[in-house]
Amino acid sequence: MRYAIKPEKVMTSSGELLNKYVVINQGKIESIQEEKPVDCDVHYYPDSYLSAGFIDVHIHGRAGADVMDENDTALATIAQALPQTGVTAWVGTTVSAPWQNILSSMQRMKDYIQQGKQSGAELLGSFMEGPYFTERHRGSHPTEYLMPPTIPQLEELLQISDRTLLRVAIAPEIENAEPAIKWLVENGVKVSVAHTNATFEQVTKAYYLGADCGVHLFNGMSALHHREPGCTGAVLYHDMLAEIIADGIHVHPAVLNLAYKLKTYRRMVLITDCMRAGGLPDGEYTLGVQTVRVENGQARTFDGSLAGSTCSLDQALRNMVFKADVPVWEAIQMVTTIPATYLGVADRIGDIAVGKEANFTLLNKELQVQATYIQGEQVYKCGEKF
Repeated sequence: MRYAIKPEKVMTSSGELLNKYVVINQGKIESIQEEKPVDCDVHYYPDSYLSAGFIDVHIHGRAGADVMDENDTALATIAQALPQTGVTAWVGTTVSAPWQNILSSMQRMKDYIQQGKQSGAELLGSFMEGPYFTERHRGSHPTEYLMPPTIPQLEELLQISDRTLLRVAIAPEIENAEPAIKWLVENGVKVSVAHTNATFEQVTKAYYLGADCGVHLFNGMSALHHREPGCTGAVLYHDMLAEIIADGIHVHPAVLNLAYKLKTYRRMVLITDCMRAGGLPDGEYTLGVQTVRVENGQARTFDGSLAGSTCSLDQALRNMVFKADVPVWEAIQMVTTIPATYLGVADRIGDIAVGKEANFTLLNKELQVQATYIQGEQVYKCGEKF
C-alpha cells in the first residue's frame, strides 16, 4: 500500500521539517518531499507532530502481563498494549528470580521473536536486570536471588537466548564483575551498571571495560557526593548513556533537567521500567516472585521500595517537556534515535528517513498520542479499538 502523511512537523534525527509529505510504500519510507504526491492518498494532520515510533529499552510488562509470566500470551499482550503509548519497539526485561525462571523467560522471548510476524510493538530482544546485584541498592530485587556472575552462566544465557539477549546489568563491585563484563562485551552484549553501591573508581573501571550505560539514573545506585561521586557521579561524568525514569516519582523534575544539562539529549534515553500494572487501576500485582502494591500510580514492595513504574513512554516524554523544560525535538530523540542507536537497530528504525521502516507516532501539540503506525500500518488511533 502506498500513501502519504502530511503533519505540521516531521521530527527527524536531523531536525524539524515543515510542510513535508512523508510517502510510505510497502511498509517503508519511500520519500520525504515538498511536493504533494499525485498518485496516492494523502492523510493530513494539521497541528500535529510526526515522530519515529518510540522505543522502550527497559520494560517489564504492561496491561496485566509480565515478560516472566509462564504462559504463551504475556508477550503478545504487552506488545499489543504498547502502541497506544506510542511505542513501536521494546526490550523485554527480567528481574532477579530463581535462575531457571530467568532462563525460561529468555527462552520464551527468543521463541516469540523467532516465530516471525509479530502483532503490535516489535520485541527486539531481552534485558537481564538481575541477579548480578549487591544488597545495598537492590531496590525491589529479592536478596535471596542475588548472586555473582559466572562465565558458564553467561554461556548458558547466550545459548538459550540464541543471541536475542541484548543487555545485561551488573553491579561493578560484585565478585567476578570484571571478567563477566569483558566476556559479555566480547560476545556483543551491551553491559549496564545497576543496583550497585560501587565507588566512582569501580564504575570507572567497568566503563573502561565496556559497560556503557547507567540503568535508571539516580535510582538503585550509590549517590553523588562531593567527596565520593559514586555510581551516579560516574554515569554523569563519563560518556555513558543514562537511562532515566521520567514518571515524576522516581526523579524530581529539577533533577531531570539537571541530568539533561549534564548529559545532553545525546546521552539520555527515557525508559518506563513499567511493570504489569501499567495501564491498570491501583491494587496488588506481582513483579517476578514478589507482590507489589500500587497506590496513586506508585508501585512499591511491602518494605516500601519502588518496584518499577506504571508510567507510559508518552507520559515520560510529556514530563520531560512540560515539567523538566526539555525542548520537544530533543526529548523525542530520547525515545527514538538515541535508543535505536544504542541497540544497534538505527539502520532500520528510530528515525524518519528514506528506506527506514514506516514506524511512526503521531502527536498533538500536548504530546498526546493520536495514532501509531508499524511498518506503514495504522495499529492505533485515539478513540478507536483495534
